[in-house]
This record gives sequence, structure tokens and C-alpha cells, in this order.
Amino acid sequence: MNLKKLLSTFLWVLILVISVPCLAYEGLTVKIGYAQGLELYHQSSILKETLEYLQKKIPNYRFELLPISSVDTQEDIKKEKIDFLIAPSNFFVELSGGIPFTHLASRIFDGTKDPAKTVGSTFVVRAERNDIQSIKDLRGKNCAASLPDSLGGWLAALGEIKEHGFDPDNFFKTKNFTQFQVPDVLNSVLSGSSDVGILSTCILEEAEALGMIEKGSLRVINKKTDDLSPIHCARSTQLYSDMSFVSLQGVPEPLVREVTVALLSMPVFDHSRWSVENDQYSIRKLLRELRLGPYSYLRDNSLTGLAKRYKTEIIAFVGILLFLIFNEFNLRRLVNKRTRQLSDALKAKEEADREAAEERKKFATLEKNGIIAQLGTIIAHEAKQPIATLTNYLQIFKMYLDRKNDNDAFSKDVFENMENQVSRLNTLVNSVRNFAKQKQNPQVKTDLVLITQKAIRNLEATEPDIEKVKISFNSKLKTALVLADPFSLELLILNLLRNGAQEAVSNTAKGSPILKVELSLSNDNKSFILLVENSGKLMTDKDLSRLVSLGESVKPDGLGLGLSIIRGIADLHGADLGFTGRDKGGVIASLRIDQLHV
Repeated sequence: MNLKKLLSTFLWVLILVISVPCLAYEGLTVKIGYAQGLELYHQSSILKETLEYLQKKIPNYRFELLPISSVDTQEDIKKEKIDFLIAPSNFFVELSGGIPFTHLASRIFDGTKDPAKTVGSTFVVRAERNDIQSIKDLRGKNCAASLPDSLGGWLAALGEIKEHGFDPDNFFKTKNFTQFQVPDVLNSVLSGSSDVGILSTCILEEAEALGMIEKGSLRVINKKTDDLSPIHCARSTQLYSDMSFVSLQGVPEPLVREVTVALLSMPVFDHSRWSVENDQYSIRKLLRELRLGPYSYLRDNSLTGLAKRYKTEIIAFVGILLFLIFNEFNLRRLVNKRTRQLSDALKAKEEADREAAEERKKFATLEKNGIIAQLGTIIAHEAKQPIATLTNYLQIFKMYLDRKNDNDAFSKDVFENMENQVSRLNTLVNSVRNFAKQKQNPQVKTDLVLITQKAIRNLEATEPDIEKVKISFNSKLKTALVLADPFSLELLILNLLRNGAQEAVSNTAKGSPILKVELSLSNDNKSFILLVENSGKLMTDKDLSRLVSLGESVKPDGLGLGLSIIRGIADLHGADLGFTGRDKGGVIASLRIDQLHV
């Protein structure tokens, strides 16, 4: 029971809250504004009859008409606190966006095919003006019209002029704007002050019917002959929607509903009635073509005006441009990325191919060295007997010469050299055989200084072109004791000297006085360092890499065996062998071997 009573109380409170605005308005004055410039006959046929009918149908309110300036429209509406407004349709197009309003009804002609098309313009000239037959003939003439914001009295006429391909702003020579079409525009044309007058549709017929002008004294230019007109009045332009009745923001909804119902139920007056028909599109199109009202910014050709006019196009263009720029940068980034990836892949492939080629070359060199080593072993094995035989024949021949006492100094020197070379050859053959048998000569205490000097002497005795090369040996050390096989160590140094001398002779410019091989010996705490430095051509990184490679010769006719031999000897003695290029051309070979501490 308590719940039922509570709900009933809530409903009564809700009804009271809803009805408060209406009750507050009841008995008060409702202000209806109308645009100044409406023709006198409009005031009588529209304003008066509409006001009387609303007062009759809604007696709780007092309706009052107030004129609104077409110049300071928004200020007048706010100042006078207007509730409803009656004005031409173009008036509300210009107001849209400035003051909120709700369209309630539009004036239409009763019983016609297109009731929304009710107002247009009529061009009139004096009947005797035979020089004016079309709109083209009106160009450069003096014109009389009502207010410049009048839809039928001016704007519709400008739209027709533009439709014929003329510039409406510069079409007439002079423009004489009057307050009213009747009688001001009519008198201006009849008196000859103006060549042409612009009237709203049916103004001419009503003036003739009232006897204000003699019938036939004025002639219509560009008369439309189609059957689209809702009334049987002459017209020179297309038709637009006429008067509109709107409610402004703040009017209570119950009052708006009562006024709307009253307007739509109002009987026909002067062949017209209020209806919900309202064609705003054609009026907006007209104002846009004329660049008036809300479209007046189209007349502004400054950067700001152009930006406002083509804002959508500019935004779309900038958007497309930014997209294209971004897409271009993105494509370039992707192309560069793919190019780098492809370049890296190609470089990696080239590097892999180069490494594979180097490996194949090394294997081929190892295979070649193996074959040559095998051949050397065979030759060493087979040469043992001829060398022994040669040694025996030398001894027999020497004994023979001794018996004949024919042993002069020259013969003795020749025999000694032959014995030395045969002995050296025999030692070399024995070394090869021992190497093949995996048997090494014993390493003994050896003086590196003496071995180096001996290698120089052997080079000078065995190389015919050595006289072209200046060989110098600089050593601050009188002795340099190492643990080594004297013959192998001498062979190592001899090969370094021979290679340096041949390099100096073959690669130094012809006639150059600088053909030299320099040896220097130094030591640190643990090792002796022997440097063999020769003049010659500038060595590239590729040439140096070939020297470092296993068995790779830098000489066109070289087999690379000399390098293989000296590397093998260096490895047997635990020595380090390296090659670097000289800035002035040539190579520096360095041999680092451990000192023998006694």
C-alpha cells in the first residue's frame, strides 16, 4: 500500500515538473518576428491572417508581431527575445549555424503540382521598349529592385542571369534598390528612371488587379512557358520555396506543438496555406552559385579565402601527397634494404667462392708438393750411387795428378771446389733421404753468425748474377749460439738470400744502382732475430698473402718449393718465419729463433 502511494506521488511530481515551463509561459506574450522588407501585401495576407488565427486557436497566449532587421538579424532576435520567426527561406539559410531554430511550416500554394515552388522573379520593362526582348538585351541597362536580400525581388533574378552565362555582379549598369516593390519599383520603370524592374512572382498581376497600374503597360522579359508554376502568374526565373515559419531555441515543446498544429490546420488564405513542404536545397544552390550569404567566402580570392573554399580538396590533396611521399620513402627504404641484402648476399657468395678457391689452391699446392717431394725422394735415392761414383772418380783423378806431379794451384783450387760441391750435394741427398725416412739430423750448438756468413759465401760462389747485387751483413753480435742442424739452418738462410737477390735483380728498374740485400742480426731476452731485406717492386697485399700461403711462389717460374723448404726447416727448429713489404719496394723476411743459454 505504501509502495502504491509512493508511485502515485512520484507521477504527480513528474507531471508537475513537465508542465512547469508551459504554465510559466501561459498568459504571457509570444513574440513572432518577421523580416523587414516583406511587401505590404504579404503583411496583410500572411502576417495578419496568421496572427489572428493563432490568437484564436491558442487564446491562452498573446501573440505579438515584431519587425527584425535583415542586417542585424541575430542581435535583434537576442535583444527582443523572439520566440518564432516568419521570413523568406533564404533568410534561414543565411542564419543556419548562427541561431538554432526548428522549421515548423512553409507557405505553399493550394492545389498545385509542386506546392513547394512558390516564389521567383519577373523582369518587367515598359511595353513600348522594343529594344529589349531577352535577358541578353538587359545587359548594361539601369535596374530597379527591392532589397538585395529579397529572394523573389532580386536573388532569383541574379540566378537566372548567371544561368544564361553572364556575370550577375557586373550585368546591370546601375542598381536602384527600393524599400518596396509596390509601388517603388513599378513607378521607377514606368517613369523611365529604370530600364528594367525586378518583381516577385504575381506582384505584377496583383498590382494590375488592384488598378495600381494599367494592364499591359509593362511587359515580361524571358517569360517561362512551362506548366511547372503552381499559380497562373508570369515569371522569368525558376521557382523556390517561399515563406517559412520557425521556432527558435528555448520555446517550450508544448507551445511549439500547439503552434505547429494550428498552422497546419489553418484554412486556405489568398490561395495559400501552411504546410510541411520545404525545399532548402535549391535555395542553398542558388546562394552558392551567387556566392552570397553563407557562401560569401567564395568571393575571397586571398590565400585564406582559397583555403576556406577548397578546404576539403586541399586536405584530400595534402593527404594524397603525404601518402605518396611516405610511400616513395617507404619504397626507397625497401629498395635500399633489398639492395643491401642482395649486395651482402653477393659479397658473402664472392667471399665464399674466394675462400673455396683458396682452399682448392692450397690443396692443389699440397698435392703438388707431395708429388715433388716424392720425386725428390726418388731422385735422392737414385742419385746416391752416381754421387758416390763421382766422388771416387775425383779421388782417383786427384791421385793420378799427384803421381804425375802435375798439381798446379789452379787445378788444386778446381778440385777443392768440386769436392766441396759434391760433398754438399751428398749432404743434401742424405738430408732428403733422412726426411723421407722420418729421420732428423741431430741439432747441435751452432753459431748463427758463422752460419749466416757461410750462406753468403755459398751464394756468391753459386749464383752467377750475384755480382749485380750488393749484399751486406750487419751484426752487433760476435756470436749467436742456437740449437740447430747447421746444414738445414744454412739451407734456410741460403734460400732467403737467393730469393732476395733474385727478386732484387728481376724487379728493380733496369740501370738502377740500388740492387741490394741487407742482413741484420739482433736479439732480445729470448730470441735472435735475423732480417733479410731486399730491394724490388712494391708488394701488394695479394703478393704478401701468397708468400704467407703454403708453398705459394711470387715468381712467375717458381714452384714454391723454396718457401716450403724454409718453412719446414723453420718449423723443425721451432722458429718463426714472417714476411712484410718495404715502403720503398721489396720484402723483409724475418727469422726468429730461440737463443741457446750455456
